[in-house]
Amino acid sequence: MWCEEARELLEHLISSEAEGCDCSLLSGGVDTSVIVALHPRRERLRAITVDLGGEDARFAALAAKLLGLGEHLVIKPSIEEYLEAVDWVLVNFKTIDPIEVSCDVVHYLSLRAAKASGCSCVLSGDGGDELFVGYTFLFKRAPEEVLEWVRERAESSRLPTVEVGERLDIEVRTPLYTEGTKRVALGLPVHCLTDGRQGKLVLREVLRRRGLEELARRPKAPVNVGSGSMEVLKSLVAGASGEGLDFAPPSRAHAWLARRLSSLTELPPRTGGCPVCGRAVRRNYCTFCGAYVKGGRVLLHYSD
Repeated sequence: MWCEEARELLEHLISSEAEGCDCSLLSGGVDTSVIVALHPRRERLRAITVDLGGEDARFAALAAKLLGLGEHLVIKPSIEEYLEAVDWVLVNFKTIDPIEVSCDVVHYLSLRAAKASGCSCVLSGDGGDELFVGYTFLFKRAPEEVLEWVRERAESSRLPTVEVGERLDIEVRTPLYTEGTKRVALGLPVHCLTDGRQGKLVLREVLRRRGLEELARRPKAPVNVGSGSMEVLKSLVAGASGEGLDFAPPSRAHAWLARRLSSLTELPPRTGGCPVCGRAVRRNYCTFCGAYVKGGRVLLHYSD
């Protein structure tokens, strides 16, 4: 399937999936901007952005203005509200992975606000990076490696906003990650996905066709970076110590989160799987500390 044909089909699929929702998360990144741009009644759509000092707020405001959205709700949490969100994530997901926590905090804050404002259904960009090659580490890989990675993610991917929504009892839809969009993505050649410098080319073209060039050119910004959540977390963990924990935390953030979790509930039991924290490893990933492990060796891990 060629890029142009895929773009047209994707526009139809995304628009159809989005139609029934009255609210959408909006980071101003490619994924959420495409979803709100294709919503058939966007003049009645409420968009929700979490502003913790990152770049998302500016891009989201631009998207809301250019697309004529019905309402743009910008959430600016206090430190107390941020800490409450951290505790909610720690207790519900039993993880001290700083990347996971700082991302899920944003999902929690945005969906809690959506529910409080009366949203019946919320749209999310989950799955866009997985199906349409949004991660920078893929850009320079051989085409067959990229396509194999997409095939694996099409079979199974974690959709964190959906998981948070389930716990908050609010419906979350992912128009970029449906059976239809999976079929389209799996039929795409690599040149429709990445040119070696950026990814999601077919989605960026959707925005360009609507005159949204600045949004189409925006580099990948993970939600914890774009929102500013990671910087807030870093400011909170300065000086944290791992003394007294049952493992040697690889960062101050791990130590601070582990201590905070242990004050709320028991830490997950040690099973010997992860060489960093001793917790269980599933599909080469330790859900507790966030280490990627293969052959008993840590391949990737957050550190200060």
